[in-house]
Amino acid sequence: MNVNLVEIQSKSRLTLENLFPYYIYDMSEFTGWGPTKDGHYDTYNPANLDIYWSSEEHVPYFILADNELAGFVLIRKYPVDRTVYDIDQYFILRKFKKQGIGKEALKQVLHLYPGKWQIRVLKENTGAFKFWLSAVSEIVGQKYVSEEDIDVDLLMNFIRFEVAPQTA
Repeated sequence: MNVNLVEIQSKSRLTLENLFPYYIYDMSEFTGWGPTKDGHYDTYNPANLDIYWSSEEHVPYFILADNELAGFVLIRKYPVDRTVYDIDQYFILRKFKKQGIGKEALKQVLHLYPGKWQIRVLKENTGAFKFWLSAVSEIVGQKYVSEEDIDVDLLMNFIRFEVAPQTA
């Protein structure tokens, strides 16, 4: 399957906003978030995405699989340490899971942004943690650190590593 990253332009922002409730729904297994009385998962504020079109330290991408929308990845410089890239949000639609799309998209992200990286995973999300450890080890081998740390006020699993620029 052909996997591509496409930077999300502001004109396509609504598509990202439309995907977000599916992401929230997937995360509800670990966060306990429930739908509204109307049955919507809208526990996020779309204004929180504004920074992805107003700051050079935040970049949004759609993940395409054979030119079909398969998910998104939101990349940022970590607010606590701006020398570190951070996967702010990462989402693959269920239809595309377990096909290598998430791993391939990560490889492309890391190729575009060499340097220090971290990936934060909710402690309860053991499936995602296993995925990230596997994906990162395929790229950097055992040259990563996995540890618990605090993100704002939440104890999470952090995976930290560095990616060298690719030479031609």
